[in-house]
Amino acid sequence: MPYFVKTPNLPLGNVCVAAVGEDYAEEIGAALMPYGIKTLACPNNSFVDERLRSHIDLTVLHVCENRFIVSGAVLHSGFLNELRKLNADIIVSDAEVLPNYPFDAGLCVLSAGDRLFHNFKFSDSLLHNINLYKKVQVSQGYAKCAVCLISATAAITADHGMAGAMKSESFDVLEISSHGIELKGYDEGFIGGAAFKMAGDKLAFTGILSNHPDRNAIEGFLNLHGIKPVFLTDKPIFDVGSVLPIAER
Repeated sequence: MPYFVKTPNLPLGNVCVAAVGEDYAEEIGAALMPYGIKTLACPNNSFVDERLRSHIDLTVLHVCENRFIVSGAVLHSGFLNELRKLNADIIVSDAEVLPNYPFDAGLCVLSAGDRLFHNFKFSDSLLHNINLYKKVQVSQGYAKCAVCLISATAAITADHGMAGAMKSESFDVLEISSHGIELKGYDEGFIGGAAFKMAGDKLAFTGILSNHPDRNAIEGFLNLHGIKPVFLTDKPIFDVGSVLPIAER
């Protein structure tokens, strides 16, 4: 019987439902289907920059278990109906979103075990009333996509500030080059937007790492933590604005 991923981004079992922005849903959905993962397509967010419209980490924040905060941009959508069928508790963001950073990043919060990392000056105000997590202030508004969680105590990032903040919270952090991840319309993308945990012991990448300058370090770090890489396509790794693991078995 499927159940919601209890700790956001960190499934313990095998993910059976995941969500991604609609521009990427066909490709990512087809790649996840052989693993028994149903993909929900989150509608594009008309409030943000056109280049980031399909980045789900600007539109949906998984708070805990069945609770989600979502942008008003997707309020009347089949996507939310699909979440409700799973018995999701959906809270609509009350933030005014603008298309320029950091005013588009109110929901791009990194939930990592029992901690939330974000620039809380720009976080959705609803987060200030959530006391489930220790809140760690960082300068990065795009905290979710800047970091790829490996476990509740390990992560990969190219953001030096995020790395320092996470290390101060006793995370084992691999710092990598900011190059090597594609994002249409930008010089480069983020590792957290290009990889996600698809099982307790598996990390799915949108593409292959052969062109990434830190390929060996990444694969070694995963091996050190007992995580197996899964490459969903044969393209160079690319940023889709996160894939959210929703439910697992």
